[in-house]
Amino acid sequence: MRTAVGDGGRRVSVHLADQDRQALIVALSHQPGPAAADDSVLPELTGLGAVSCGTDTAEDGRRVWAVLDL
Repeated sequence: MRTAVGDGGRRVSVHLADQDRQALIVALSHQPGPAAADDSVLPELTGLGAVSCGTDTAEDGRRVWAVLDL
C-alpha cells in the first residue's frame, strides 16, 4: 500500500477477494499517469508470503496486487 500512497493521489482503495483457499489483495492509487518505478515492493510482498504478486499502471492509477494462501 505504501507504493500506491506514494503516487500522490488523494485516495487509495484496497480490494479483497478469495477463491480456492487463496486471498487476492489489490491496492489502487487512483492517480492517473505514469507511476514512478518501485523495485522494492515485489520482493517485500514475496517475503511476506505472497505466492504471486505484481504491479501495473492503468487509466485509474497504479495497481499493486498479491495472492496469499489462506
